[in-house]
Amino acid sequence: MLSVRHILEKTIARFTRAGVDSPRLNAELLLARALNVTRGELLGAGDRELAPDHAAKFDALAARREAREPIDYILGKREFYSRTFVVKPGVLVPRADTETIVDTLKRELPEAAGLAADIGCGSGALAVTLALEFPRLRVLATDISQVALQVTRENAARLGAQVWCARMDGLSAARGPFDLIVSNPPYVDPADADGLQPEVRDHEPPEALFGGQGGVEIAERLLLQTAEHLKPGGVCLFEHGFNQGEAMRALAGQAGLRDARTVQDMAGLDRVLVAHK
Repeated sequence: MLSVRHILEKTIARFTRAGVDSPRLNAELLLARALNVTRGELLGAGDRELAPDHAAKFDALAARREAREPIDYILGKREFYSRTFVVKPGVLVPRADTETIVDTLKRELPEAAGLAADIGCGSGALAVTLALEFPRLRVLATDISQVALQVTRENAARLGAQVWCARMDGLSAARGPFDLIVSNPPYVDPADADGLQPEVRDHEPPEALFGGQGGVEIAERLLLQTAEHLKPGGVCLFEHGFNQGEAMRALAGQAGLRDARTVQDMAGLDRVLVAHK
């Protein structure tokens, strides 16, 4: 039987050959899951030998990661705004970039209240976070994916957030009007698909990734819906690609929204459109 230390070293080499980012961290997280211990406990047990059942469980997990399945799907969770969210195949893995929306609201509208909508809720990370960080908001989460709505409901229940979920395309069946509308719409240009990491390109739902022509075709349609459903004086925040700020501001203006501007993310890249009605 192999010790924890030996199996980690073998797996790190295995992941490195497969092109996995952060191979040591990935190996440690997966072995900790197989042994049902924390990562800290794992690192303090380097001489522990793995029982055959634990070794088999770990090998199955490692094989999935070697095939470039996202570790978030394998572990079934992802951190977002200091909370742990359930994630599953069929929903987009939450990214830190999306936290820019929450940070912007906390900075500019710390007392946000009224009716809010999250278009394309995915795992519910954004909708649930808004409900918890802004208790005076009533949050509607929409998505075309039944899987996404199920995961959003699960995360809301786990974290104690009141979020209403509805299956629809954007806000096509919503009544409103809304004080706040947020979205992390699909915004990858299909022409850039080959340049994506295999974890993203081959495993995350394409309908949550690809935004049509130029990456902004879907956002253009959703901005038109947003202009229709916002209250006068209401605000919307849309995440977008680092090179789409100018296009998104123009589309917001064409939709009838005003004062369109771009907020940068922690890396200093254009990331979020802010516009008003």
